[in-house]
Amino acid sequence: MYKVGFCLVLVALGVLLVPGLVAPVYAGTFGLVVPIGGQASDIALDEPRGVLYIANFTANRIDVMSLKDFTIHTSLYVAPNPGALALSPNGSYLVITHFGNYTAPSSPSNALTVINLNANNATQTFALGTPPLGVAFGYDGFALVVTTTNFILFDPANGQTRVVDTIAGVTANTLPVPPANFPPNIVAASLNVSADNFHVYGLTDTIRFHYNVLTHEILSLGYTSSPSMGPRVVSVSRDGSLYSAGWGLFSSSGLLVAQFANPSGLLNVGSHAIDSSAGLIYAQIPEGTAQSTAVPPPTPATPTAPQAASVAPVLQIVDADNLAIREKLQLPENMAGKALLSSKGDLLYTVSDSGVMVLPVGYLNGSNRVQASQPDMVFRSSFCDRGMVTQQITILDPGGNHTDFFLSPSIPGIMVSPSIGTTPATVQVTVDPNIFQNEKGTVTGLINVQSLSAVNVPDPIRVLINNREPEQRGTFVNVPGTLVDVKADPVRNRFYILRQDKNQVLVYDSTGQNQIAVLRTSNTPTSMAITMDNKYLIVGHDNSQLAYVYDLDSLRPVVPIVMPAGHYPRSVAVSTRAILAACRVAGPTHVIDSIDFPSRTANPLPALGVFKNDINIDTVLTSSPNGSSILSVGADGTTMVYDANANSFISARKDFTALSGAFAASNYRQYIVDNNLLNSSLVPMRKLDPTIGSSSGFAFVDQTGLRTTAASVQAAAGVIQRVQTSSGDGIRPTNIVEAPLTATSSGVSQFTRTLAPLADQSAIVSLTTSGFTILPWDYDAAVAPPQLNKMVNAADFTLPVAPGGLVSLFGTQLATMSQSANALPLPTLLADSCLSVNGTPIPMMYVSGSQINAQLPFSASGNATLVLRTPGGISQGLNVTIQPNAPSVFRSGTAGPTTGIPTVVRSANNTLVTASNPIHQSDAIIIYATGLGAVSPPVADGAAGPTKPLAVTTSVPTVSIGGVNLRVEYSGLAPEMVGVYQINARIVSKLPAGLSVSLVISQGGATTTMPVRVVK
Repeated sequence: MYKVGFCLVLVALGVLLVPGLVAPVYAGTFGLVVPIGGQASDIALDEPRGVLYIANFTANRIDVMSLKDFTIHTSLYVAPNPGALALSPNGSYLVITHFGNYTAPSSPSNALTVINLNANNATQTFALGTPPLGVAFGYDGFALVVTTTNFILFDPANGQTRVVDTIAGVTANTLPVPPANFPPNIVAASLNVSADNFHVYGLTDTIRFHYNVLTHEILSLGYTSSPSMGPRVVSVSRDGSLYSAGWGLFSSSGLLVAQFANPSGLLNVGSHAIDSSAGLIYAQIPEGTAQSTAVPPPTPATPTAPQAASVAPVLQIVDADNLAIREKLQLPENMAGKALLSSKGDLLYTVSDSGVMVLPVGYLNGSNRVQASQPDMVFRSSFCDRGMVTQQITILDPGGNHTDFFLSPSIPGIMVSPSIGTTPATVQVTVDPNIFQNEKGTVTGLINVQSLSAVNVPDPIRVLINNREPEQRGTFVNVPGTLVDVKADPVRNRFYILRQDKNQVLVYDSTGQNQIAVLRTSNTPTSMAITMDNKYLIVGHDNSQLAYVYDLDSLRPVVPIVMPAGHYPRSVAVSTRAILAACRVAGPTHVIDSIDFPSRTANPLPALGVFKNDINIDTVLTSSPNGSSILSVGADGTTMVYDANANSFISARKDFTALSGAFAASNYRQYIVDNNLLNSSLVPMRKLDPTIGSSSGFAFVDQTGLRTTAASVQAAAGVIQRVQTSSGDGIRPTNIVEAPLTATSSGVSQFTRTLAPLADQSAIVSLTTSGFTILPWDYDAAVAPPQLNKMVNAADFTLPVAPGGLVSLFGTQLATMSQSANALPLPTLLADSCLSVNGTPIPMMYVSGSQINAQLPFSASGNATLVLRTPGGISQGLNVTIQPNAPSVFRSGTAGPTTGIPTVVRSANNTLVTASNPIHQSDAIIIYATGLGAVSPPVADGAAGPTKPLAVTTSVPTVSIGGVNLRVEYSGLAPEMVGVYQINARIVSKLPAGLSVSLVISQGGATTTMPVRVVK
C-alpha cells in the first residue's frame, strides 16, 4: 500500500555525502523534484561544469541546473521547441534539435542549434528540412542527428553535415497538438549513447537503430509493438553491448533479451537507466493489463495517445541481465523522459512531470526503508501438537536506519507483537492452531508491512499455517515465490523447480531435498524441458525471445536459443525427432516453432501436418518420456499430437470448449488433459473422477499414472491417487499434507505441471501451497504402527539423558522415509513422524525407519513417557528417566583412518586431541558435548544456541584430567548449533603425563569419562 506521511524527511543530509541536496521532500518518497515551469524533453549532464542542461520544450529555453544545490541558476533562450540536446565529448558544444513540424497556417521551424560553451555561449542555429527526432555525440566529436528522413553527421565546429544513411517509414507528428500532450508523445523518439561514446542507440515509433561510431555504420530495425514502446526512452550500458528501449532490453544486434512484464506502453510516463558497474537497471515502467510483444512490422505502428499513469509512481531496481526485481521505491512523481547516471553512479537525473528529479541511488542506505528478514513464516501444527506456536521475525531497515513500521495480519488467528515499532525490531508472531483446526491443509495469510517514512514498497510476509491429520502423507518444504514447473532429472539424483517471480531454476538434490544450485533465467520463465541425451535443460519464457539452455553436468548456462523475431517460447517439448516451442507471437497468429538445437535457432513450422500453424496463445506442450510423441493443448479446447516417427502432427481435435489444469503424455500413446483421458488419436476415452478436486498434476509411470488434485477450499488437503490408465479408475486416493498448486486467473497459463516422480522411483515431488511436498513412492502402502525400543544420548549412545540434550531413539517403523531437517528451528513433524514426551512435542533433526535423532525439550524432566505418532499409528509409550544433567562428549571425531574420537579440541591448533596431538601443559581445550541441561537465558526448543548473549549452563560442570581440575571459562550452548554444548577449559596446574589419562566431566552428580594423552 502506498502511504505518504505527514512527517518531512531530507533526501540528503551530511551523512549522505551529497553536497547541496538539502531540499526536503514528503515522507515516504525517494528523490527531489526540481520544477522548471514548462515541459522538459531531454537532459544532458556536464559534470566538469557542475550543471545539468534541461531542454524546456514548451518554454523555448535550456534551463541550467546546478549540481551543487539542485536549483535552476540560469536559462539559455533558444529557438522554439527544443526537443533533444547532447553535449560533445570534450564539453565544448551543446547541440540542440528543435522539433517544429507545424502545419498551415503556421510554417515549419525545424532547426539545429549549436552553443559554444567555451565562447561565452555563442549560439548558431541551422534550419532543417525535416523534423529532427534526436541527437547524440560519438567519441569522434561529430553529432548524429536523426530526422524523419536521414541519419546526419554534424560537425559543431564548422556546421558541416553529411548524410550517413536514409530513413524510410518514419512519420513525424505535427504541431500544434491538443492540450495534455507531452514531449515524448510529440517527438516520439529518443537517442542515447554508451559511456565510451562508441555506440548510439535510438527508438522511434517504427524503428530501432544502432549507430557504430567506429565504423560509421547504421543498423536500423523496423518493428511493431503492442502496446507501444513506452516509455519513449533509450538507455545504454557502459560498453554499448546492451541497451534498453521502451519496455524492452536488447543486445547490440537488436535481439530482445528480456522485457518488462505487462507494460502500459505510455510514451510520456516512466524512464530507465543502466548501471553497468552495479549490474542494475533503474526503471519506472508503468504496468498495463495486456501482454506485450515486439516484432519487425508488417505495417507501420499507430502512436499511442498520451495518457496519465493511474497508479502511484514506483522506481524498480532490477537486475540488468534478466530484469528480476530487487527493490521498489516510491517516487514523488512520474519519471517522464531520459534518465542519466552520474559518473560515480551515485545520482540519477531524470526528466519528470514537473521538470527533473534527482534520485540519490548511490545513497539508498541513507533513506528510510523497511523490510522483513524473511519472506515466509511456516507454522506446522500436527495431530500431536495443537498448542500456540510462536516464532520470531526481524523487521529491519537495510541501511541500518531507525524507521517506523506497523504490521497488520490479513486473517484472524495471526497475532503480532509489537505491531507498531521502529527498526530494528524483533517481532513475535503467534498462531493459534485451534482457530484453524477444521482446515486440513495449509492456510495462507499475510502480514502487511507498512511505514509512514519508508521510501520502499515492502513485501508482505507470507504466513503458512499447516494442520494435518495422521492419514495425510508427505512432508512439505517451504520455497517462497511463484513456482510454475517441476522436472525430475532422468539420470541424476536431482529435480528442478522453476521460480517465476525471481527468474530462477532451483536445483535440488533428490536424496536429501537440499537446494544445490540456482540457475538464472531471462524474464518470466514458464516451462522446462530436457534434451533426449539428458545433457541440457531448456527453459522457455513469456517475456524473452530467447530460450535459455543449461549444461546439466556443470550446471552452467550455455548458448541460448534465438527465437524468430517477435516469438516468445512459452512452452518447450523435446522428442526424438524434433524440439518444439509453443510461442506467443507479436501479431494475430501464435505458432509452434521448430528448434534447431545445434545452431541454437528456431523457425515457425510452415504447417502442423495438414493443419494450419495457428494456435491459442495459451498453448502448452509436453512430450512422452521416451520422446515418441508431443502433446499440444490449447486453453480454447484444441488438442494436437506430434508423432516423432512421422515427424509431423498426426491428429488435431476440438472436443472441449475450454481446457486447463494438468497435461501429460505417456510412452503408450495415451494423454491426459485436465480430467480427460485421451487415446492415441486424442479421442476422449474416460473422464477421471472430478469429485476429488481440481486438476493439478499428472504423470504417467509405465502403464499407470499418478494424479494430484486440490479442493476448491483453500486450506483443504490435496489428494494424490494412482490411476489405472486402461480404465481411468482411481486407486486409493490419499490425502497429502497440503494442496497442490492449481491455475489461477492471474497466472501466465491456465495449465499446470506440478508433479514429478523421481527417476529412481524413490519419491514423488509435488508443487504445493508452501513450496513442494515430498511423498514416498509407496505413499499409499499399508504402514505398521511404530515401536520404540530405547533412547540414549546422541553423543556416545549411553544413558542418562538430560533436558535440552540431543538423543537417539531406536526401534522399528519409526518413519515412512528417511529425512533430515533442513531449517531452524527444528520441526516437530518430520517425514510424517511426530514424537512427544509427556505430551510435549520433541524437535527432530533426522528420522528413518529405525532411528530418530532429536532434542529433548528443556522442560522435560524426571520420569517421562515418549510416544511416536506416524501414518501407521501410535506407538506404545517408552518410559524413560530424564536427569537434570547428563554430560556426554560426542564420539564423532575422525583423524585419518581413526574414527570415534571424542570431540575434544586443542585451542592452540584447533585440532582434535589424539595420540599424535596430545594435550600439553597450560593448554586450553574446547569440549563439545550434550546433556548439560538448563541454560540462561532460556533458548526455545529446536532453536540454535544464540551468539549475543551466549546461553550459559545454570549448573557449571567440573572438568579434570588425571584428577587435576581445570578452570572452566565457559559452559553453555555452542553458538548456532542445536542441542550441542561447549565447554572451554584451561589447564592451570600441572597434569600427570600419560598415554591414557582420564578426562572427567562432572555435573549435578552425573559424570562422563574418556582417555586422553597428556605430555609434559
